[in-house]
Amino acid sequence: MIALYAGMNSLYALAGLGLILLLVVVMGIQAHRMRVHGGNEELPGMTGEVTETSDAHGRAYALVRGEIWRVRCTQRVIPGDTVRVQAVDGLTLEVIRINDGIHIPVRGES
Repeated sequence: MIALYAGMNSLYALAGLGLILLLVVVMGIQAHRMRVHGGNEELPGMTGEVTETSDAHGRAYALVRGEIWRVRCTQRVIPGDTVRVQAVDGLTLEVIRINDGIHIPVRGES
């Protein structure tokens, strides 16, 4: 009788261990299929605010995702402009200016 009782406990223990292992495998597969939630892969499409006026080569700095990034823009940007990230080139972000705010032209700019 004691051997039968010990055998049933072993069976329950193995079944429980199998369920835990199955749960871990399913969670691992789901995590592998999930979209990236961090890193530079998520930057394209994000918006930021320009913190420094662009120079003659279109280089400036902007606050994106709580970090100051070197940005490159084909349009002239000034502090306070909102920009959208188009691509990441090393440590430089390719951005475009979003025309949803008021942009006061700098002298010589139309």
